[in-house]
Amino acid sequence: MANFRPAGMSDDDSDSDDCGFYEKPQRRYKPPPENPKKKLEINLQDAIINGRIKDVELIITLDLHGNVNVKLDSGWTPLLHACFHAQEKIVQLLLDKGADPNMHSESVTPIMVACSNSSADNDTIESIVTNLIMRDCILNVGDKHGQTPLMRAIGSGRVAVVQKLLAKDVNIEMRDAQGWTALFWAVHHNQPEILEILIAAGARLTEVDKMNRNPMEIAFTHDHQNIVDILNKHLKTDDEEENNICVNYPIVSWQDYYPGLMEHDQKPDYKSEIPRLLYGMNCDRLVPIFAENDCSLRDFLLTDEAAMLALGVTLPYERQRLKYGLYKFHTRRWKLSAVAGLYARKMKNYSVIDCLTSLGTHYQQIYILEATLQYTLREFNKIHEQLKFEPPDSPTRTSLKSAVKKMQENINMIRKEINIMTRLLDKISRSNPPPADLIKPKSLPSRAVSRLTDVVLACALAALAYHAAARVARMVN
Repeated sequence: MANFRPAGMSDDDSDSDDCGFYEKPQRRYKPPPENPKKKLEINLQDAIINGRIKDVELIITLDLHGNVNVKLDSGWTPLLHACFHAQEKIVQLLLDKGADPNMHSESVTPIMVACSNSSADNDTIESIVTNLIMRDCILNVGDKHGQTPLMRAIGSGRVAVVQKLLAKDVNIEMRDAQGWTALFWAVHHNQPEILEILIAAGARLTEVDKMNRNPMEIAFTHDHQNIVDILNKHLKTDDEEENNICVNYPIVSWQDYYPGLMEHDQKPDYKSEIPRLLYGMNCDRLVPIFAENDCSLRDFLLTDEAAMLALGVTLPYERQRLKYGLYKFHTRRWKLSAVAGLYARKMKNYSVIDCLTSLGTHYQQIYILEATLQYTLREFNKIHEQLKFEPPDSPTRTSLKSAVKKMQENINMIRKEINIMTRLLDKISRSNPPPADLIKPKSLPSRAVSRLTDVVLACALAALAYHAAARVARMVN
């Protein structure tokens, strides 16, 4: 028998008389579980933003169980929140309780977020930065975009903070992801006072970014005329300083060593090569230091950590950059064409100037190779103890054996070239007259006769001039 429902009724009606035959299960709403970590962070942020130092202390003590370095749901530590909101007293509280000033979140450190704050007053930010520096926070570090605390302070216009960071010998030449240094940031954000401070600290004015733009081009792009004027003024000063450096390091070639210095038993030191090498290592700021200490090229190529400190290279990043540059210099590859000289040119006849030029070049190459050998021996002695623990077939031993073999080949090639040059020069000396610059000074009688001849000629010329003038006067009259 079919069951019929009265008109207007449906299965969803609560007063149905089906006696539960078509009854659906009751739906109960279950709210999502509460995230205690998220709630804790919200309470902590609220306490930090409003400066409730007692509430912050209670949360640290009771909820975080004294773990002041815990990372909350956002990945930030309480110290990062306090620095971001520029709460000076809370920062002091957290540091006193053992907060790590270098604990970061996605490479962002507390001092970075403090320097990025552009709304708080200068004294508060300076106090927070000072407190973090006193706790040995790292200054020469960049975030995932390469932005350092110094760059962030420049972007926020914090002059006092920039001066404090520079007083701690930060690396002003560190670059961000687009190749900008701190000076680029000062130009881009139109900070003339900070720009002057950076230039006084030795910031380079002629660097380029990844788009091959220099600071002057960026200043023109933004129409920062005051920045353009400052750059123009200091670029002229830099040119004068470069000229002074060139005076300290005059350009020298083999002609300057032949034959004068050899007569006084002096040897070339090739000091003029040092500025070029320092520029290639991005250490040209150190040129005056090596000039003042009168370092030879050999001393420069063998400079180690102790020597750098003795010379006055106090910044760790500069010492590291110089050590890496010297390492790359000594480990570069030599081509045969760079050492072969006259033999590889296969010419029939060589002039005296060709032979002397090749000889002077070879002498400098031998000078450098000698320094490289000393450098290699010194570095090998440092790792000699470590090699004792290496197995006989280790890659390190194999690599060193290969390097030694190549070095021996280079040395033998240079020995061969020296023998060839010796035979050529002996042949030239036997078949050619002495060079004009080796003529000995005249004796005393010869000088007297020469002086008398000069006087007679002068008198004769004067007499001819007198007679010519008298003849012209008579013609005029």
